[in-house]
Amino acid sequence: MSNNKLERDGKMSKIPIREGLFTGKTEGKLVGFKCKACGHILPPLTLTCLNCYSNDLEGMPLSGKGKLYSYTTNYMDSGHIKAPFTGGMVELAEGFWIYSVLKEKAGKPFEINMEMELVVEKLWDKDDDEIIGYKFQPV
Repeated sequence: MSNNKLERDGKMSKIPIREGLFTGKTEGKLVGFKCKACGHILPPLTLTCLNCYSNDLEGMPLSGKGKLYSYTTNYMDSGHIKAPFTGGMVELAEGFWIYSVLKEKAGKPFEINMEMELVVEKLWDKDDDEIIGYKFQPV
């Protein structure tokens, strides 16, 4: 690639897929929320408590651990993610499901109820940037 930014510093910038999604800018744990009114723990990017409808939420790091609830292999591109790729629902230790692209791990084929862990890494390149997001992989 020959663009000015790459020629200048030799590497691409890392940009999170959404601001505030991780405890660090492009690394760390997923940030969920805890409702101050009822204590319910909620997924990332939640604006209102799904239990009591309060908007009084505080950010909290999520464990990044869960179990694979369901999965499918996609044979068509999905936006920036090129086929084939596997996506699935992971039930996090905090008690809710989250959809994620799944990352393969050698010697561990996907199985329902298998233990999964969070991986924060590049999802795709956009212009001069690496777009960073989350995936789950077998433990």
